[in-house]
Amino acid sequence: MIPLKPSLRFSKLCMMLFGLLMTEILACIQQPIYAQIPDKVAVNPQPRVIAFDPTLTDYQELLSGPKDSVVFYSGVVTLAPGQYGDLHSTEIYEEIIIPLEGQGKLMITDRGALILKFGTVGFVPPDTQHQMFNDGTVNFNYIYVATKSKK
Repeated sequence: MIPLKPSLRFSKLCMMLFGLLMTEILACIQQPIYAQIPDKVAVNPQPRVIAFDPTLTDYQELLSGPKDSVVFYSGVVTLAPGQYGDLHSTEIYEEIIIPLEGQGKLMITDRGALILKFGTVGFVPPDTQHQMFNDGTVNFNYIYVATKSKK
């Protein structure tokens, strides 16, 4: 396999992320009950570019629900080698995890671990307790996207 240049890898990632987001948007349009907008929140999302700093070694929020989007929550996460993310449940949300760099494990409570790296996408259904773990030797950088999937 020929290594991709960073700009080509990033372009492919953007295309993959755009396709996944469009799939979620279409699903919400077809099933409007799942895209419940909270009462008393004026949502008027506008097309825009959301920049993030790939050199930061911390969490960066991209979309935070009704103030930024109708149904999406998203962020960029960096885990150092040996570092765990917080154990949490998706509750009423579905989540996809899109690796950018490094390798990590998506650890699902009572189900084991899934290996994630660039070129794969992890999916976590509602009501699933999970956490991320960097089992590699370099930083594990990923984007997560979550959307409300049930009332």
